Amino acid sequence: MKFRIKYLSITVVVILLIIPIFFNIYIDFLIVSELSIGVVLFLVVGFLFLLGLGKLMEFFVYNEKSKELMKQHDVVNALLNKNGIPRLLVFFPLTMIMEELIFRYYLIGFLLNALIGGVILAIIISSIIFSIYHFHIWFRFKDKNILISYLISSFLLGIYNGFILLTLGIFACIIVHAVLVFILYYNLYKKLSK
Repeated sequence: MKFRIKYLSITVVVILLIIPIFFNIYIDFLIVSELSIGVVLFLVVGFLFLLGLGKLMEFFVYNEKSKELMKQHDVVNALLNKNGIPRLLVFFPLTMIMEELIFRYYLIGFLLNALIGGVILAIIISSIIFSIYHFHIWFRFKDKNILISYLISSFLLGIYNGFILLTLGIFACIIVHAVLVFILYYNLYKKLSK
């Protein structure tokens, strides 16, 4: 029942977040505005940096207790138990879509329109809020190592995807977020399933 409400909520939120796009809200963020060697290089280097950071955190931040607790995470648990794979295939991408629409598409769009501070300030504020949003992980696991890893990685992902939003659009943000996070959870699953 708890999972049903959670997944129903995610689905409803994603639908509600998509509706304003049909009314041309922040439509500029839907398309690629700049594609150059520099943007592609930033995309590749940033992706590899975040993957490497995830690996470093896995080794240096997570202790045995943290790793054991992460077996309860929805994604890791679905991979470990195999019975949650269909749910994972639907709701993991929906969660990535929801987060990117809220914290990149709408929040950065709002901040760029409402603040005089400019692009960098909008991305930093959005990233801080995205990081704070991940504080909910504390209430689930009550582990400072897991919390620290989520706060740091979500802030850096927010910075990275903020720039991707402004150059490659929201679809690239969603794809990068989903692929990166899934790889990190999959690596953790492989380590935990041994």
